[in-house]
Amino acid sequence: MLTAEKVVEKFNNSKTLPHVAIQVTQMVNNDKSTMRDFEEIIQMDPVLVSRLLKLVNSPFFGLKNKVDSISKAVVYVGMKNLRNLVAVEALRNMFDDGGSDGFSRQHLWLHSATVAILADMIGKRIFGDAREDLFLAGIIHDIGLIAEDQVAGDELREACQCYQPGKKSLVECERELVGADHAEVGYALAKEWKMPADVQTAIRFHHHADKPQDPASVTGIVQLAEYVATKMKFGVLPDRVEPLFAHLVPHVKSMMDNYKVIVRDLPGEMEKAKSLYAPEG
Repeated sequence: MLTAEKVVEKFNNSKTLPHVAIQVTQMVNNDKSTMRDFEEIIQMDPVLVSRLLKLVNSPFFGLKNKVDSISKAVVYVGMKNLRNLVAVEALRNMFDDGGSDGFSRQHLWLHSATVAILADMIGKRIFGDAREDLFLAGIIHDIGLIAEDQVAGDELREACQCYQPGKKSLVECERELVGADHAEVGYALAKEWKMPADVQTAIRFHHHADKPQDPASVTGIVQLAEYVATKMKFGVLPDRVEPLFAHLVPHVKSMMDNYKVIVRDLPGEMEKAKSLYAPEG
């Protein structure tokens, strides 16, 4: 049986977050970082520069004027949004391969992108919260599943078969069959990558029904976004939907009309963000 730390160690021996993404994350957390600092780091990867400029000029950001340099990109979208774009690009390749017997990295990537978009929508529309960390927490909340798939793929697939929503959760099955669950593993990775504290907490507790979260917290918003995503068949396992956590039920009931509008608008928001998460081609 594996511990979370052992999964991370084995995963890092084969694949880890690119150095540029880690540096950009650290710089965002450093108040002394300048736009020039970002440009100097990112321009070391010409492919990343090209991809980022394409994304910044996509409908997702809806900018009126074309952005043709990293320094302008930071001015237009902000350093944290730029960090999120770098994180998306760094993570994208990790979801490329693998997938059978009910678990698919492609489904997981679509799920993660949907949760990220929903977290951003819920934050802004329900709580008036435009923090860029919501999108980051959504896109990376299930990164532990990628690490498990890399180092214990057979056991993870057994856990997916064992999983019965409302009766036996996926994390319970993972603990039995892998030795650790993806929330633990993802938290360990996020700590190592020096992700923001709220993002680390959201990854660690997004499946913890026994630890009630404030719906307005990053963790609470990720939990809400994940529930809506799975209800709309954008789950890690599209045929299975976990019940809404009891501590979130009163909030959702009180804001039901708002959530119905979010569900209605999600396809349009996903289309706008397609250049962000869709495969290149």
